Amino acid sequence: MKPNKELREKFETDYLDNSDFASNARLLQSIWRVENGYDFEKYGNFLKEEFSKSKGANFLTENIFEIVKTEVKNKHVDGKMIKEPRIWNNLLSSQPLAFNLFGELKLNLQLSTIVFQTLYPYRDIERITAIEFEYSPGRKNPKYTNDSSAFDVFITYENNKNQNGIFGIEVKYSENLKDKAATHKEIYEQISEKSGVFNLTNIQKLKEKPIQQIWRDHLLTLSLFITNNDYSIGDFIYLYPNDNKECETGIQKYQETFNDNVDNYFIPLTIEKLTETIKINCNEKWINDFEDRYLNFSKIEKASR
Repeated sequence: MKPNKELREKFETDYLDNSDFASNARLLQSIWRVENGYDFEKYGNFLKEEFSKSKGANFLTENIFEIVKTEVKNKHVDGKMIKEPRIWNNLLSSQPLAFNLFGELKLNLQLSTIVFQTLYPYRDIERITAIEFEYSPGRKNPKYTNDSSAFDVFITYENNKNQNGIFGIEVKYSENLKDKAATHKEIYEQISEKSGVFNLTNIQKLKEKPIQQIWRDHLLTLSLFITNNDYSIGDFIYLYPNDNKECETGIQKYQETFNDNVDNYFIPLTIEKLTETIKINCNEKWINDFEDRYLNFSKIEKASR
């Protein structure tokens, strides 16, 4: 249910959103901003640009802030699409969320290993070897998907068979999957056919929103170990909030395009489940702060009293 107009006006978030979840998420971020005593810029879920950039106010720890500064500094060298000032001042953006959820995990690969062993025991993970942000093996490289697709988070690991595996991760928060579909490329169908994952009688559905972007990112994962031998195994994790029904619907429609009884290497995962798995194995303040900021929607009810 969308929060009432009076509450949205109070926290400066009374403008058009494409879903009730997005309205609630925007409001929750503005409530978090007020709790921390931060001023806003134009809208309640935007911090003042210079302040947020200099203080790292959009990030939960100093460690995460340092990671982001390094990524932004090197983005042109690495070809990473990290948009400024959005990364610094937009509280609602899923890109800062990705850093806030995976930044500390990048610095603690032992914890990361335990978390992903717990989530995916069938992948026989021996150890997580690296976590990268906004990663592509080669933008517009015909060896892969010949487009600009990239993973929000990219995890490499070794399994107990001495094989190298990957998790390519797309992170969503308030998105509604209504963006215009990108230009179709023939290589998408080539990877799809070779993978055996898809029933290609559904090819037209795969070319259209709301599932084309999911398909393209999934194909990037498949290209790394099926059409190329960069890794031995891989999975595409689609990470989203439990109450984002647009994401849930997109996932359901996408899964309808798969062939039956084959490993599809596609793993929907809620942010809530990942957060809870981290919390079970970690008592550090940052993960509780993450949950409070992004998932504690009871604050909206409390704020309306």
